[in-house]
Amino acid sequence: MIPMLFLAQTAAPAADPISRFFGGGLSFPVMMGLMFAILYFVVIRPQSAERKKLQQRIDALKKGDKVLTTSGMFATVVSIESDRAVLRISDETKVEFAKSAIAQVLTPEPKG
Repeated sequence: MIPMLFLAQTAAPAADPISRFFGGGLSFPVMMGLMFAILYFVVIRPQSAERKKLQQRIDALKKGDKVLTTSGMFATVVSIESDRAVLRISDETKVEFAKSAIAQVLTPEPKG
């Protein structure tokens, strides 16, 4: 009889520290808020900063700068208009691209 009583006894479930602190109903929204904050600071904010930096570099393009287009072509800037850029792909080939098709500016930024 004693062994059966021993088996019937169970330990009380351990309370989650967050639910113990905030109460049972508030822990899920708090965890979702923390997950969103981590996502924002790890992914969204740095990506937004990179996009702004690229846009500034594209706005500052000048003749002779080296660029990489979204289609994977390396080119040299021949001329710049408000929303377009004429790029030289090879000695005889010049192509007009939208500025938004420039994925990367390869010419180093001047230090200053």
